[in-house]
Amino acid sequence: MTEAEERLALRLAEDIEGVLGAGIVLNEVQIETGGRTLIRLVCLVDGVARPVEIDAADVLEAYRGAIRAAAEVRLAAAWSRLVAPT
Repeated sequence: MTEAEERLALRLAEDIEGVLGAGIVLNEVQIETGGRTLIRLVCLVDGVARPVEIDAADVLEAYRGAIRAAAEVRLAAAWSRLVAPT
C-alpha cells in the first residue's frame, strides 16, 4: 500500500470500528487503488473470520461500501445471536 492508502486504511478502520460495535473486531484492512478501488476487510465475529471485499469505481464509493458492509456484518452477527440455539 502507498502512504496515502495506509492513511485511508487507518481512517476507514476508525470509522468501521464505530459501526461494528462491541463483540466484533476489525482484524485487517487492505486498500488497492488504481483504475478501480478494492477494499478488503476481515472482521472477527465470535472468533470467526468474516472476509468482506468491496470493488468500486472510485475511493469514495468503496469507502461508503465498506461502511455499509460493516453494518451488514453487525446486523448478521446480531441476527445469528438472536436465532442461535442456546
